[in-house]
Amino acid sequence: MSKFKRFLSDKHRDIPNHHHYQMAVIFLFVFGVFLFVPYYLLVDEFNLNMNDYQWYFFVPFLIFYTLYCLKERSKIGPEERVSPLKRPVGHWVLLGIMLIAFHLQPQDDYLEKIQALNIAFAVFSLFLADGYWDFKKIKFRK
Repeated sequence: MSKFKRFLSDKHRDIPNHHHYQMAVIFLFVFGVFLFVPYYLLVDEFNLNMNDYQWYFFVPFLIFYTLYCLKERSKIGPEERVSPLKRPVGHWVLLGIMLIAFHLQPQDDYLEKIQALNIAFAVFSLFLADGYWDFKKIKFRK
């Protein structure tokens, strides 16, 4: 029973705001994707068009997700921000290029593709990158 009491302790409340923001970005997105699975199954069960009904789930979710993440981000002090490194920023740029290339490819099953999930992933990627680097500190050499 003592392990369970330690699990329920308030130690997690002492983490810095920056780490709390990072965890909120990741866990809230994963929670939203898990909520989408039963929604997808219900839409499929009633033989509704997923191209139309995907937006009824993702628009409210993305509005909530964006507002919550911005609220959590506002709690982070400037001293907690991490200066961006060149190589990881390059990885995020490559990820963006790959996402754009993926969307520009012609596909036979285009109607089966859930566009809202791709947009949600792009929003998630922006918040996740912001959780690791402070883009206001980027300075370009002249």
